[in-house]
Amino acid sequence: MTASKETPLSPEDDKVKAQAGPCGTTSPPGDAPIIDDFEDGDAKPFKAFQREGWWFSASDNTEGSKLSPSGSFAPDRLPAAQGTKSNLYAAHLTAQGQKQWGATWGTTLRWVQKGIRCPFNGSSFAGIKFRAKGPGDVRVSFGIPDTVPRDEGGTCTERCWDSHGMPIHLTDRWEEYVVRWDRVQQGGWGTDARFDPTRLLGLNFSVSTKELPADFWVDDIEFISPQQANAPAAAGSAEPGKPAKGPKGR
Repeated sequence: MTASKETPLSPEDDKVKAQAGPCGTTSPPGDAPIIDDFEDGDAKPFKAFQREGWWFSASDNTEGSKLSPSGSFAPDRLPAAQGTKSNLYAAHLTAQGQKQWGATWGTTLRWVQKGIRCPFNGSSFAGIKFRAKGPGDVRVSFGIPDTVPRDEGGTCTERCWDSHGMPIHLTDRWEEYVVRWDRVQQGGWGTDARFDPTRLLGLNFSVSTKELPADFWVDDIEFISPQQANAPAAAGSAEPGKPAKGPKGR
């Protein structure tokens, strides 16, 4: 058998690679499923290979409106009747009074290379699952470069922030919810883009003005495998407004 020979890059190939920059090629798929269980009590999600970031909150600037957490993000201790020795904290998100577009809480999923914010490759996963308690309605969405403005690490130049997501109806009990990549859609008002899980920049939990006031808890956020996404309980939860028929909360 004739041994294959490596072909060196030509000067033109080197030029193309340099122009592409540190994010020019897709990074290897991530393999750490946990995003955050909030037990460390800080504003950073779990750090994994080529995935890092921080939690944040934002809302429109309606006079007199309220948003929590606001400024520095921190999870709250669960009420005594809902916490356990191994699960003491969760994100407690509240908003009221916003009249323009609403409020959002989220975390970045990107990583930084030579000062450039590069997308996280979530292609080894099929979506996310999380536990939450309302009641209320929230939209779970994922930012990719095509929908995120340039000054936030994306490539969008007009009608930005129409991210791919799914509306979720939260009950007044802790339930597990699943959002699958193959079920997310844009809102239809922004720049049209194809969802690409190999280029994730962030995860958001958002409420519009019609869902205010909002008061809900989120905990145990994880990526899920294709096998988990296709399980009967997960398949049911992929329909907007339906929790997974898995273990109930505290």
